Amino acid sequence: MRMNFIDFLFEHTKDSDEILILSRNSSCTYRETWSDVIRTSRWIQNSIGMDKRIGILADNSTFFIKAYAGIIHSGNTAVIIDTKSSPKDIEHILSLCSISIVFADKKYEPMLEKARVISSELPVISDGGQSYPSRIPKDECAVIIFTSGTTGIKKGVMLTHNNLIANTSSILQYLNLSSDDRMMVVLPFFYCYGASLLHTHIRVGASLVLDNSPFLGGALNGINDLQCTGFAGVPSTFLIMVHKTPFLSMDFPSLRYFTQAGGHLACSVIHEIARTFPEKKFFVMYGATEATARLSYLPPELLFEKPDSIGKGIPGVTLEVRGEDGKIVNPGEVGEIAASGENIMAGYLGEPEETARVIKDGWYYTGDLATVDNEGFIYIVGRKGTFIKSAGFRVSPQEIEDVIMQVDNVGTCVVFGTSHPILGEAIIACIQSDYNEKRLISSVKKHCTGRLPSHKQPTDIFVLRNLPLNSSGKPDRDAIKRLYLSHDRRTD
Repeated sequence: MRMNFIDFLFEHTKDSDEILILSRNSSCTYRETWSDVIRTSRWIQNSIGMDKRIGILADNSTFFIKAYAGIIHSGNTAVIIDTKSSPKDIEHILSLCSISIVFADKKYEPMLEKARVISSELPVISDGGQSYPSRIPKDECAVIIFTSGTTGIKKGVMLTHNNLIANTSSILQYLNLSSDDRMMVVLPFFYCYGASLLHTHIRVGASLVLDNSPFLGGALNGINDLQCTGFAGVPSTFLIMVHKTPFLSMDFPSLRYFTQAGGHLACSVIHEIARTFPEKKFFVMYGATEATARLSYLPPELLFEKPDSIGKGIPGVTLEVRGEDGKIVNPGEVGEIAASGENIMAGYLGEPEETARVIKDGWYYTGDLATVDNEGFIYIVGRKGTFIKSAGFRVSPQEIEDVIMQVDNVGTCVVFGTSHPILGEAIIACIQSDYNEKRLISSVKKHCTGRLPSHKQPTDIFVLRNLPLNSSGKPDRDAIKRLYLSHDRRTD
């Protein structure tokens, strides 16, 4: 029998008086949250109906959770809108999804002129009347999340109730979460990684601390003040903490584990954190919005034995690295990561051709190129279309980035290619750092000379105090490349 995802999440906690959401000034229990979810669901069914797409444009908050859960419970599809979206992107999403109603924070109302807005103050909903059960839409789609869009136009990823249930269950198996856990949340819920934190902790009756501050120092103090056991971040999160905060000199008695996903974090940084906090587990994870959230993880005890590996598939997910002929590659050979499991999306909204390009015979082709070792552990070497063709060689940006990240005073590094009359493509390294530019460039060149062959050494090095990030906290490669090119033109 099909189960509504929200019923699954609250299956064991709807009558609990334990805390679900906690902040320095307030808290909300499971019982209170469930009551508001049901009231919201009832109002939606009475006022809007079923089988519709309803938007959410809100920061992490109890309002977001109640609206999100209420929409899904009511038999409608929740379309999560990135709060950093441009008015043009929002207009595109509303049109593509045929959205006429959006639950939104009041500050975002001016961006929603073409929709009816339900503000942070939810409608007054009576407890009386008929008790409405949960529903499931005809297309079974529970959520639409738009990809982070580092290149091209964002695509709407359609996730079913079963996708969400399957991935939540898998994540819980390898993280071993319990009702005693408490997550410090700094990732936005509109991002699939952030949403997975919400899903997993509700399912086991754990609690969440919501920190929307742009400064991570407050969140680090909050871990101790509010006795958090878990912390999750993308690469930029950990890089900022290591280079811009007293993180490595702090003690976190209550903290049990870290999780990292959302892109490649240099193993030198991971190892520094693991050595600093040897009693805490560090989970390196890999995933995609198209896979609901998670595809693989590396057991913490293998961090030093399998540096730079993304591990193997999570429970219920099969990962294979396939060559261009569709066959599984041998150890050391490069191929594309393909994934199979109940967590794989239903498809891209309104894009059947693009869906058919990435999903073939039930397998999702990620676009990530990787190799495997003799034990089946996977190592990403790059992404299709990002390799640099320089002086006749095919060069992986990630390999160069990892070497540069070993240099002191390097915060973040992004490597890409630009057109060059002799080399074909020049190798450009953009580095985030506050350090003296000339000294840093000299150090990086010296370090690369001793560790990379000449055809892999950067042609040019460009230093910025801050690198542009997309809404998921990942370096925006296109924006960084544009910055470099505009700077290059000014200084020629």
